[in-house]
Amino acid sequence: MTAEAEVPDDLKHRVFLERLNIFYESLSVSVFAVVLNTLLLGYLLWRPENSQAVVVWCSATLAIAAYRIITTIRYRRSSEAQREAKASAWYREMMAGVVLSGLAWGAAGFLLYDSQNMLNHSLLAFVIAGMCTGSIVSLSAFFEASVVYLATSLLPFMVRLIGEGSPETNVMAFMVVLYLFMMTAFARRVNLTVIAGLEMTYLRSRAEDTIERQALFDDLTGLPNRRLLQDRLGQALARAKRNETQAALLFLDLDFFKRVNDSLGHSAGDQLLVEVGRRLSDFLRDADTAARLGGDEFVALLTDIEGGTEHVVSVVRRRGEALRRAIEAPIDIQGNEIHITVSIGVSLLPDDTNDVDDLLKHADTAMYRAKDDGRNTLRFFVPEMQASLSQRMDMERQLRAALEADEGLELYLQPQYTEESIICGAELLLRWQHNGAFVPPDVFIPVAEDSGLIYRLGDWVIKNACEIGEGLKDELSDREFSLALNVSPRQFRQKGFSEKVLEAIESHQLPRGLIELELTEGLLIEDVDDTVAKMLLLREQGVRFSIDDFGTGYSSLRYLKSLPLDTLKVDQSFVQDVLTDPGDASIVRAIISMAQTLELEVIAEGVETEAVRDFLISANCVRFQGYLYSRPVPLNDFRALLAREREQIIT
Repeated sequence: MTAEAEVPDDLKHRVFLERLNIFYESLSVSVFAVVLNTLLLGYLLWRPENSQAVVVWCSATLAIAAYRIITTIRYRRSSEAQREAKASAWYREMMAGVVLSGLAWGAAGFLLYDSQNMLNHSLLAFVIAGMCTGSIVSLSAFFEASVVYLATSLLPFMVRLIGEGSPETNVMAFMVVLYLFMMTAFARRVNLTVIAGLEMTYLRSRAEDTIERQALFDDLTGLPNRRLLQDRLGQALARAKRNETQAALLFLDLDFFKRVNDSLGHSAGDQLLVEVGRRLSDFLRDADTAARLGGDEFVALLTDIEGGTEHVVSVVRRRGEALRRAIEAPIDIQGNEIHITVSIGVSLLPDDTNDVDDLLKHADTAMYRAKDDGRNTLRFFVPEMQASLSQRMDMERQLRAALEADEGLELYLQPQYTEESIICGAELLLRWQHNGAFVPPDVFIPVAEDSGLIYRLGDWVIKNACEIGEGLKDELSDREFSLALNVSPRQFRQKGFSEKVLEAIESHQLPRGLIELELTEGLLIEDVDDTVAKMLLLREQGVRFSIDDFGTGYSSLRYLKSLPLDTLKVDQSFVQDVLTDPGDASIVRAIISMAQTLELEVIAEGVETEAVRDFLISANCVRFQGYLYSRPVPLNDFRALLAREREQIIT
């Protein structure tokens, strides 16, 4: 791009400001040349008969030069912000100085012209031409200024030459016109070269700034990224050692951020991240650093904390808790009031380590401890956490290997019984045997959730559940029966989940109503429209649904009425204490009564004694699951239970 009209407005404005800067930076040299040539020309043209005209012209020209010098001084003393704010005024002052200076030299050619003195002609022509040539350089940033200066300087001299009417002066006048056109063309070429150079310089500078910003700052929030954070960490570590102070690295991870993306879309998620970044920046001091590592992970670096370790821990805890409360304040996004919480892990430097990478790792480890401890809290790093994290990583690798080799994983069945002690269903429970011992589900399932293995694990469960259903369907053809399997919320929200379940059911030719999916209450109240759509699609193909551990979450009648449910499972935490805790007994009765009102079946979990079963029967619950009847057993043992039941019925 070479012409001003062809460039974007922002680029044009930036180049315009730089052109002004070039003009005023070079103006002092130009004015010095004006003063020198004025005094020299006045001295050479001095005659008694024209002394008054020479004095008047010199005085006026020097006054104009002084005005331009004062303008230059004012410009140089102004700040960049003032120059930008008053760019139009500076341009007008520039053009005023150019016009006045051009008129001054035009006046010299007209007023000081002596028709009888050939030396006079030559001096005037030489000096004016020299001043015009010099203007091409000094006014190169503004073509219009060059044209005005050339015209006002040369045209009065040309008019005086034509007025003489002699062949010699006519030739000189023609040469002045030719010179004017040549200088104008040359001025345009120089001007275009200057503008193109400025544009290229500005674009290159902007590109370099963009590259640097992309390399060091997060595109979405504008906060420093991991690379710049590591540099700041190195500086903070060196300063802490030098000044015998401490700093703290706070690793922040938003709790359940994916729910915002899933329910409101990624645009809303981005707005939320921007707002969290803004709150984080507003909370910190100028000496501190806020950074975004990616996703929903942020970091706050608190520097120059004085005092002993206990005092530092107290200060960091207080500031961390204040930051946590600032972030969890309601956020309005697309007309929705969002409440987001944050888990924070803290690593102290240089107390914890002198290695920058280890600081991040330690703070990250502490953050995961905060997640494990219920989220929306703050935890400091202690060395034992690292060992725990290493164990989790080992477990993740081992679980991944078990999935890939299809070894060690098995579905156990815990029978469900009617009031008459007839098996009416079973819950499929995942078991993992590793190194000769069973790993508790509450240990390896969270690892699968955090690592993303839950998707593969869930697919494995669906496939094997349908294989079990296929193997049992002939044995269960004489009774109403359902195989219940737990579904992870993350797996349920996965795109294509419904189609995957239906494909597995169809490929194993399972009868309608055999497969029952157990969902959590938390899942049911998130993105209700999408949840209902998936449930209806599956329900049409005979898939049953139950709420697992009912009463421990946040379900309401409004959600229960809108969802295509079949069964409520009363959580064992209420069932086990119904005989000793009147509150639990009232809760269980209320759940059973509500289920009957909504025409839903009820299964009580955790039934371990006949007394508890009798209480539940008196409360109108007629389906039971618990150790009173059977522990979870392998498939072959479950078949044996079915066989013994048939024998008892026959006999």
